[in-house]
Amino acid sequence: MTTELPKIVVITPVKNEVWILDRFLSVTSQFADYIIIADQNSTDGSQAICKKYPKVILIENKSEKFNEAERQLLLIQTARDLVQEHKILLALDADEILAANATKTASWQKMLQAEPGTIVFFEKPDLFDTTHKCLRSGILTPLGYVDDGAEHQAQKIHSVRVPTPEYATRLHIHDIKILHYAFVRLDAHASKIRMYSVIENILKDSNAISRRFRYPYKINYLRIGKLEDSPHEWFDNWEDLGIDMHTIIKQKYYSYDFEVLHYFHKYGCRRFWMEDIWKYDWESCRQYAKSQNIANIPDYKIPKSSKIFDLLISIITNLYGNIRQLLNKLLINVF
Repeated sequence: MTTELPKIVVITPVKNEVWILDRFLSVTSQFADYIIIADQNSTDGSQAICKKYPKVILIENKSEKFNEAERQLLLIQTARDLVQEHKILLALDADEILAANATKTASWQKMLQAEPGTIVFFEKPDLFDTTHKCLRSGILTPLGYVDDGAEHQAQKIHSVRVPTPEYATRLHIHDIKILHYAFVRLDAHASKIRMYSVIENILKDSNAISRRFRYPYKINYLRIGKLEDSPHEWFDNWEDLGIDMHTIIKQKYYSYDFEVLHYFHKYGCRRFWMEDIWKYDWESCRQYAKSQNIANIPDYKIPKSSKIFDLLISIITNLYGNIRQLLNKLLINVF
């Protein structure tokens, strides 16, 4: 059994995360030994924020492409190259922040004592619209790995972030929460959903109709989990240290919107007509991006989708959904 306590190495990809980055790094610096940030061409000052924190090791991800596999492998390999000691890799996004009572739990000590080759699963409550409410599904997500050098099998999009070899031990932790801040800015999350729909189109990862189900323009968030009050103990100890856990910065347009405009510029709008993204005012966003001298924005006016086209797509989508439900029922009855 390993007797030395592991180093905690947090590995995080960043691209234009100024809205949350100070909070994330302030909290993460309280428990991590190293914070490895792979910044992918941020233009909002994210790198400058990272440089303020002594525990941060800032590396550059110079790729222009969206590729979760590449950035995860970059982060994991950097952690292994720079930190030779026994370690736990915690793969957290910048909007995922450890709850303030986590390090006081029995499970924290259990995680520190876990053997190499252990996958650590955590619950990620979604703070909803405000930090004082949350959606909880009870699902545990693999975000930690007690490192033994296992190969990481990553995917380009929606990839598991840490190695998950078949032989690994699974450690399911219920009393440590990773607070997910994405849903405190519902407009920004909707923007990100539009971007994912466009990216999957580029990656040819799915068909257009299935993407409309996966990334709908109107999202029923209450299907994700049960709406509850956020316990104060998730925040108290961090606030006692002077860390602001509740202020939320919102914008009219988000970097995800500009990413979509970049794809329009590169591939043309016609390629994306089947995506459920056209109720958004892309032309106003384009004009704003132009006024800010953002590069690689279309020079042409972006048209709106017609009502007839929307109706046609709605009919096709509903028909596809009904057929899919029927097939699922038939398969259940057969098997």
